[in-house]
Amino acid sequence: MIKLKLTSKKIIAVIIVAILVISGIYIYSEYYNGNGNGEPEEPVKVMEDIVSPDPNQAIYLEIHRIRRKGIIDHMETSGPLYDFIQRLPISEKLKVSVDGIRPGIGWDEKPSFSYIATLDDYEEKGRETYRGWDTGYINNVIWRKVEDEKETTLINFKISENVKVDKLIGSEIVKQIKDEFSVMYDFKTGRWQGDDEFNDTDGYGHYDGANYEVWFSLTHNCVDEDSIPYWVEVNVLGTDPYVDDGKLDPDEDGISTEWEWKWGYDPMVFDNHTILDPDYDGLQNDEEWFMEKWLANPYHPEIYIEADYMTQTPKKIFYKLKNSRNSGFDGWKHTFYPESQQMLMERFNEHGITIHIDDGTHGDMSRGGDILPFGRGNGAYQQDSGVVAGFYANNFDDERKGIFRYLVVAYGGGWCHPQDDNHWYDCMAVPHNYNFFKNQLGFALSERTIRIGQAISVMHELGHSLGMLYLHSGGVDNSTNKHPDDPNYPWFDYVSVMNYDYFWLRYLDYSNGENGEYDADDWGFIDLTYFQRPAEEMEGLGAL
Repeated sequence: MIKLKLTSKKIIAVIIVAILVISGIYIYSEYYNGNGNGEPEEPVKVMEDIVSPDPNQAIYLEIHRIRRKGIIDHMETSGPLYDFIQRLPISEKLKVSVDGIRPGIGWDEKPSFSYIATLDDYEEKGRETYRGWDTGYINNVIWRKVEDEKETTLINFKISENVKVDKLIGSEIVKQIKDEFSVMYDFKTGRWQGDDEFNDTDGYGHYDGANYEVWFSLTHNCVDEDSIPYWVEVNVLGTDPYVDDGKLDPDEDGISTEWEWKWGYDPMVFDNHTILDPDYDGLQNDEEWFMEKWLANPYHPEIYIEADYMTQTPKKIFYKLKNSRNSGFDGWKHTFYPESQQMLMERFNEHGITIHIDDGTHGDMSRGGDILPFGRGNGAYQQDSGVVAGFYANNFDDERKGIFRYLVVAYGGGWCHPQDDNHWYDCMAVPHNYNFFKNQLGFALSERTIRIGQAISVMHELGHSLGMLYLHSGGVDNSTNKHPDDPNYPWFDYVSVMNYDYFWLRYLDYSNGENGEYDADDWGFIDLTYFQRPAEEMEGLGAL
């Protein structure tokens, strides 16, 4: 055996070497384990191990949007007599019909919540109360100055809700915490870890909790104000930390340096972002970059919808008594109800997909919400009339085609059909009239069930743009007029909003493929990219 005698100098040297090796491994694994396309890169030597030369170091937390979950159950069960109707010894179809006209007291009650953000020991309260299911794209900024060369900051975010609590004598409103998350921000890299982190399953900068969704971002002040940390520019990218070069494109691949750094791509290596789509949602990376202000995330699947509306239908006296199916004078207003939007968002969120809707209410981000001319009768806005093709060409911007789906809410309609030479399934029209909601949505004539019915109509047509056509299942657009309670009915098993019989039952969901021989797994089948490909077949609800 050979004995080694280590002097104090040798011990120190060994320790230094160990530290350098560990540091190199850390830098490699933290920053060079991939450049967005799975190709490893060589680590670089740390040139300057400081956070920033700026003595006024500060952190910025931006709350982009908050959405309350739970609206589907709230809409379907709110109001009196719900439990009583469910216990009646009558068929499901009759229960739905009775529920369609049941008073929906309480359906329009909105959540009341607020938030508190704590940055280390600094507590910042948001607006006292938000009332609604969704704040929209608020982009509230909270900032806090920190000590020079601080490397990390702990951020804690709590959402509390005003809840009515019954007591022995009366009741009172108390605040209850409904969701909470924490992340640790790294000033060197500009990234964070914790309950939300880079490349997690629900999207970076998107916390998907039990009761709330929160979209947010974290940054800190940079000397050159380009949102790329000083330490990264000096030690990783080799860019000038004193020049605002975040919007530049040194690899000439069409995407800015700061976006590529944020999402794990190498800004110095060309990537063909026009074909890269890591989340398979049909939005290639150049489109995700274009949609950044709409919270687009290249690693989290999303659906974008722009909605326009036919002007309100004139009202003709005694229309309902005459029940003239073709007169088109029922006085109904055409809109995309916020509650209907939220129900769609809720259902898709359950399957890890985010829906964003431009209905014209989001300020300078909006292109939707155009009021379209009145068209009399059910056939005025049909796909073969050419009318919606004109709206598609003139009211739906070319730069949005292939990113957004276009939705028209009109008196008649009920289809998803290509509207130009691309033959893309990206244009939908849903009917919004008295006869439709009465005859096809189980007497959905209360304010509550009208909103449920609209969500069902849009979800059905959206299903076509996701590839659910006849080739997927013979039960799609089934119109046998037989009820699924009949055991001899061939599509009894296909429990889906794509099946007209469940459409009548106001079933707001796609099938999961677990209901029998004739069932089809809609959720497992949907193709988010389908709306960007030329149509293989033509399907639609047709004139009513």
